[in-house]
Amino acid sequence: MLTDMPNDFKIEKIKRAANFKMPTSHVHPFYDVTYLISGECTCFVNHNIYKLSKGDLIIIPPGEIHRSTFHGNMQSERFVLSFRDDQLGWIRSLIGEKLVAESLKTDVISIPSKRRDYVESLLNKLLFESDDPDILSPAFIQAGLLELLLFVIRCQQYENNVLKEIDVDNQLMQEIATYVYNNYDKKISLDDMAQRFHISRSYLSKKFKTATGFGFKEYLNMVRIEESKRLLSNTDYSLIDIAIATGFENQSYFSRIFKKYTGLTPKQFR
Repeated sequence: MLTDMPNDFKIEKIKRAANFKMPTSHVHPFYDVTYLISGECTCFVNHNIYKLSKGDLIIIPPGEIHRSTFHGNMQSERFVLSFRDDQLGWIRSLIGEKLVAESLKTDVISIPSKRRDYVESLLNKLLFESDDPDILSPAFIQAGLLELLLFVIRCQQYENNVLKEIDVDNQLMQEIATYVYNNYDKKISLDDMAQRFHISRSYLSKKFKTATGFGFKEYLNMVRIEESKRLLSNTDYSLIDIAIATGFENQSYFSRIFKKYTGLTPKQFR
């Protein structure tokens, strides 16, 4: 599902019940930064599985397919901060385009325990300015966002605390998701994947859903739709050529699935 926001900046403090799951996957045309105050969750982004716990922060760039699943017997709490790419002009002018681009890729950062109060204080200030704005609030928000991002970049550059993609229990599902992500243009089915990775069809279906939050077919379609959106935007290929290039059986099925996930026909999107 493609979702947008009406403003250039948004921040929320959200509590979730135990075992909450996002009802739908998301693709945003803006950056998402989530900081977990308490609890545990799994974030599936594009084809990577990240396990988050208290004090972890994840960056999700625009256009990345993602879904979160919360675990455990206790409710969790998190900050979710969203901003558009054009909000980064100030920081680019200070530290350069290359460092910003390298730093704002998908990453999970475990904030050192002694610095979590600082990060949460920054986020609470941003929340205050957003919820109760005055004429100076946009400037405070821009300054606060800059400070937060500079701190995140410092962690990436100078701290050995960027988490790896996955825990061992989900390694196989990571490999399957990566295969689908890299081979969406081929004929792929649940049966094919079960045979390729030497597991049963039912186990793959259940485990993939548990690990990623996506049904297998849902994930495959999302990957194909994201690539078809890129081709619709950046090429003059015909709809049938795009359908074939992204692995759909025919143009009719492509158009139906495209509208299901975006709310638009391919022609309307183009």
